[in-house]
Amino acid sequence: MIRFLCGSGVILAAAVGFAGESRFNVDFTIGWGGCYRPMEWTPVEVGITLQDTRTPAERALDNKPRQPFGGMLTISAQQDDLTRMTIAQQFVVTPDLPLRLPLVTKIAFGAGECEVRILDQNGRERWSKEYELWSRGASSRRVTVVDDGEMLIALVGRRAFGLGKLTDYASSRTERGSGQVYLRHTLPRSLPWDWTGYRPLDLLVLYDPDWDMINVHQGEAISQWVTNGGKLLVVLGGNRLPASHPIAALLPFEVGDLKQTTVPRSTLSRWGCGSSEPTGSGGSTVGCWKVTPRPSVRICDMKKHGSQVALFASGPAGFGKVGVMAFDPSVLHIRQPKLAVKFWVEHFAALLGENTDEAGRRCIEFSEGGGGSESDDDWHFQTGLATRGSGAVLEHLLSIPELRPLSIWWVIGLLVLLAVLLGPVDYLVLKRLDRQPLTWITSTACIVVFTVGAYYGVQALRSGALQVRAVSVLDGIEGQSAAWNTTYAGLFAPKSDDYRLAKLADDQWWSGVAPMQENIYAFGQERAGRNIYCSQLDGANLPTSLPINIWSMQCLISESPSGKLPFSATVERSGQEVVARITNRSECSIKGGTIRFDDDWTMSIGPVPGGGFETFRGTLRRTGPWVDERLGRPGRTQWGWEEQVGGSVTFSRNRNAAYSAQGILPRTQGIETYLEGGAAVVCVEYDQPPLSFELAEHEADYDHIQLVRLVVFPKQD
Repeated sequence: MIRFLCGSGVILAAAVGFAGESRFNVDFTIGWGGCYRPMEWTPVEVGITLQDTRTPAERALDNKPRQPFGGMLTISAQQDDLTRMTIAQQFVVTPDLPLRLPLVTKIAFGAGECEVRILDQNGRERWSKEYELWSRGASSRRVTVVDDGEMLIALVGRRAFGLGKLTDYASSRTERGSGQVYLRHTLPRSLPWDWTGYRPLDLLVLYDPDWDMINVHQGEAISQWVTNGGKLLVVLGGNRLPASHPIAALLPFEVGDLKQTTVPRSTLSRWGCGSSEPTGSGGSTVGCWKVTPRPSVRICDMKKHGSQVALFASGPAGFGKVGVMAFDPSVLHIRQPKLAVKFWVEHFAALLGENTDEAGRRCIEFSEGGGGSESDDDWHFQTGLATRGSGAVLEHLLSIPELRPLSIWWVIGLLVLLAVLLGPVDYLVLKRLDRQPLTWITSTACIVVFTVGAYYGVQALRSGALQVRAVSVLDGIEGQSAAWNTTYAGLFAPKSDDYRLAKLADDQWWSGVAPMQENIYAFGQERAGRNIYCSQLDGANLPTSLPINIWSMQCLISESPSGKLPFSATVERSGQEVVARITNRSECSIKGGTIRFDDDWTMSIGPVPGGGFETFRGTLRRTGPWVDERLGRPGRTQWGWEEQVGGSVTFSRNRNAAYSAQGILPRTQGIETYLEGGAAVVCVEYDQPPLSFELAEHEADYDHIQLVRLVVFPKQD
């Protein structure tokens, strides 16, 4: 007994000493100034400090420096109605030297908490805390929900020339009406290091920042986000943009020297500004950087506003759009702060769009009362077009016989049969044999036989084979390396197991995806019943474990940059006559497709064998829009089929539904910009091409629909 007490005391003292050696200080922030879009990628920053709690005397006795701590950080939160995603990242922290870990995750609307844990190399928990995200009081919440009809703008750099009044005098406009505009000021060091962290933003404004504070990783992340459909505004001021910076390489313009130019009085009056020059002068003199389009740029808009050089220029970059303000507007004398908002709205609209003709687009407009309070109806969230487009794709993935509900008549028939056997049949047979006391044996035997038969019967009807169903959309632009791929995948499990994916690329971003209702309410939310475990590396979020229950399907979405497209095309147009040459570089054949121009003019093309080429000639005809706000507008689609089915369009009948899905819609809106500039887009469907991943240690049946779009610049007479 004495040995036991002594041993316990030694162990307890060692444990207390080990715990007292160090202590973790953890800071946790989420979103852009707390703003996030539910079910979308959201930046998360975790700051870790390993404090040395030894006294100066203890440090003097122990001359050895403290060893760094290596472990793993995990973040777990509900990402939608069905799925809870846990991401993990390894790290090493040096004592008393703060470590900042920029991560990205997805948070569901009304998610109650986000659990953060620190594990050592042996998997033991060293620190954990649940951060409450959602509470009954809006003022005490850690996060602010940005609705699909609202707009989120991030500002890095100077907050000058009335930008602080943007929320008070600007509103977001969609097909549904007006919404709030959120402006969040962010320090350069807090910018995400991955392009997915910028996904919630409608616009990123870099207002004369210290470019040395934006590192290479952040600059490349911004570039990737823009080429995938993001919007960026660069305001040039006193800090020269280095030519070697990733942002400079992204711009479709070359920035020259700083020169003096005059802004005419008429332009100043329209902007609500007064002249800084003496009375009677022609305007205000400002320092303006010389901005010229690059030789490879085909579409751009240069606005001189009456001056000798361009004061503002905008143009596409990949599937996104970039604007460059060549002067610092803070040197102008604004009469009223709200008039400066008109100035910003005018230039923001050049990037965001001035109308809502394109489905799902959010535009900005000047409004005396803004878009309303930030806490309006914060218990209700209304999804947008991207969610409905994703629902159409998921409907296709889930439409397999194994997931169809059993007919109620099977259940009724079996119950009636069991009742007849246990009742009159059992009674009459035993009475005829004069063995009525054996009814407890025969009844038990009938129940056992029916139970076993029901189990194996349902298994025979529902088990099937392990299936991987996928729909992918691959987009590219002629002459550019900006190609992006989005894949929706569904894994049907004939038995409960922990499934894993193999042959994953190092730049893929995986997450769960689930069908969502159009209206979601914070109250009555159920805890997610499915889990996804991912490892978040530099530039990727890869699944490490997918536990799937028997006879169910787990749906995932993957987004990543891609290499060359599997086909090339040349298009010539003379009036309404089109000649197209399609070269298929893939071993898989092209089933068919269309060539689309602006104003919904299309021409159908036929199949192209693998490794071959075909020339198609035809006449353009007007069809319906390929992206419709209602996903069900009557008329013909790009394939020439009537797709109005029960008031909505399904993916199985209309491939266009995928073009408005989550992760794809921003690129579709970017393609619309090219179409307005005279380009064409060639859309084709491949016949069961191989997937970029596979299941590890399992044999499965694969079903893959791949849609590929290529923006081309046709030769016209």
